Formats: sequence, structure tokens, C-alpha cells
Amino acid sequence: MNPVAYGTTASSPAPGPLPAAGRPALRWTGYVRGQFLLSWRVFWRNGRSTFIGFLLPVLLDLMVAAPLRHKEIGGVDAAGYTSVGFIGLAVATSFVNLLNAVVARRDSLVLKRLRGTEVPTSAIFAGQLAVSAVVLLIQAVILGAVAVGWFGVRPPADPPLFLLALAVGFLVFGALACALACRTPSVETAPAVAMPVLLLCMFGAGVFAPVESLPSWLRGPARCLPLEPVVRALRVAWFGRDFGGETWRGAVLPRLSLLDGWQSAGPGLLIALAWGAAAVAVTRRFFRWEPGRG
Repeated sequence: MNPVAYGTTASSPAPGPLPAAGRPALRWTGYVRGQFLLSWRVFWRNGRSTFIGFLLPVLLDLMVAAPLRHKEIGGVDAAGYTSVGFIGLAVATSFVNLLNAVVARRDSLVLKRLRGTEVPTSAIFAGQLAVSAVVLLIQAVILGAVAVGWFGVRPPADPPLFLLALAVGFLVFGALACALACRTPSVETAPAVAMPVLLLCMFGAGVFAPVESLPSWLRGPARCLPLEPVVRALRVAWFGRDFGGETWRGAVLPRLSLLDGWQSAGPGLLIALAWGAAAVAVTRRFFRWEPGRG
């Protein structure tokens, strides 16, 4: 990772004039914008982050979901079902990108230098998080367009619940990335920390196949993963059915009203938020601004 790309050196864009001292909210927004623009440029220049953080869910969707066209699961198109699962996977790949970015900026002493300026800590992280949020939204649009335009599924039945589930998943995995950065010694070891989490989410959280298709002894632990309730809520919101116990050969799932959909997805999202709260507590307690102390 190139430290200059993350730095505040002469090669970085010169900050514009600060807003008036009496407008702290505007000044904070300006700091976030500066961090966002810098992180946005670095994201697209790094081949590994671009592939894992952006292309991987889309490519997997095209390879895995396409053969499932004209098949059904729980009364919905299996290809669309899988495509929505890959939107959940995009949440996990945003985690990989965030973990790598935070550790790289820490190791290159960028975070330490920024903390020594008047840039608030919240703005430093908000700019990086905003990049991952925008990338995730682009991925969700692409994967949703594939589901609707190619696989022929209907648009989301409950868009507000869908966006809420996506936001909860992103915030939880953003917090987890910062928490694991506390225990990641260097940027070289970051992939070794991130990949097991990504693989667990890919194969244990219902992205590729229903959790009920796993061996019985794995179903309980799988439902405790932070991504599983997010993926389930995304499907409930998209298809308007009571997902969670579906199988490939199971019966058609009942349709839900909007209120019933929120009741079905709500408890799981609370579990995901509990993961996020724990991650925030770990970050506040153990995060360090210099390398070699993880």
C-alpha cells in the first residue's frame, strides 16, 4: 500500500478554505468530504480492493445465480433469491475493504498525523465509511438490476425495510472492521484476518443456499453470525415472504403484510446491532493510532 496515497502530503489535494469558526457542522462536513475524496481515489486505484470490494459479489452472482433461473425456492425465483443473498455478501466485502484501509492508514502513520491536526476523529472514519457505503449502494443497484432485468423478479416489496437492513448490515460490519483492525498487527496480515470472516459469511450465512440446507449441528452457529439476519431481512423485504426456514424442496412460504415483514425481520436485525455495539465497545477500548501495537 502506498503511504503517500493515504497521506496528507503535498501530493494530496490542498484543503479548501475552512468555513467560518462559528459553523462547526459545516467545518466537519468539509473534513469528511476531504477524507471521502481521498479514500475514493485510493479505493479505485488499488486492484485488490476493487476486485474484492466491488467486483466479487457481482461476478459470483453471475456465475452462481444464472444457472438457477426457472427454479424456485419458497415460492420465489431461485436466481433472484440468490442475487439478493449476494447483496448481503456485498456488505461483507465492504468489511474486507474497510479493514484493509484502516490498517493501511494506521501503518503508514496517516491516522496519527491526521489525529494531530484539527480534523475530528469522527470525520476521519466517516470519510472512509462513506466510500464503502457508496460502493455498497452501487453494488446493490447492479445486483438488483440483474435480478429484475435478467432474472425477471419483481422489485422490492418493502423498499424502506430493504434499505434499513442494508444500512444495519453496513454499520455493523463497518464497526467489526474497526474492531478487528485493533488486533491486526500489519497490513500484510490484514487479508489473513479478513478472509476467514468473508468465507464464514459466504458459506454460513445463507448467501449461496438456505441455512436449513446446512448440517443440523451448524444451523445454530450459522444463525448467530452477524450477516445471517441481514441476508434474511433483505429477502423478507424484497420478496415479502417469511424467510428463515426455507429449503430447496420446501413448501411455498406465506406472504407477509408490510407490518408482518417488519416483525419478521426486526428481531434478527436487533441481533446484528448487538454485534455492532460490541464491536464499537472493542474499538473504543483497544484501537491504537500507531503500527505495531495491535
